[in-house]
This record gives sequence, structure tokens and C-alpha cells, in this order.
Amino acid sequence: MERINTPKNKVMSVYTKPSRPEVKRELTPEEELGRKIAVQFIWDVTSPIFLMFLWNWIMPGLFGLATIGYLKALGIVVMSRILFKHDTAQ
Repeated sequence: MERINTPKNKVMSVYTKPSRPEVKRELTPEEELGRKIAVQFIWDVTSPIFLMFLWNWIMPGLFGLATIGYLKALGIVVMSRILFKHDTAQ
């Protein structure tokens, strides 16, 4: 049985990865706005959950306060944003 000599870059196999240049396209303004809205929505939904878990873990044992639910945690987050709003837009 005779071995066939082929150049390394011409070998076709499931084990070799074809080399393609990495093409990174820039986002359109609409895509960038959509991404910002999606990230802000996810943050707005999950931040009260984190506050609720931290509150229910620390406050009842430390100060004897009652545990809170999601809606009360959401109210605390909204109230703190009103009181301590940070403008990041310049």
C-alpha cells in the first residue's frame, strides 16, 4: 500500500479545522439599541431577585426584620433608583 503525499493545508479531515479569516461586523445603531434594551431589561428583572435573596439571608437574622418577596424587593430597587440615581449618559 502506497502513501499519498499531500500538502498539509490541503488535507480534508474531520479533525482539521478549516482556516477562515475572522470577520467581525459592526453593529448597526438599531442592533446596538436593541442590545442595550435587552441588557437593561434583564438587569431590571434580576436585580430585585438578588436583593430579595440578600435581604432574606441577612436581615431577619441580624436585625429580626421580616422576609420580603419579589414585589417588595422591586419596590426597594425602584425607590433606591429614585433617591440615588446616577446618570451615566454624558
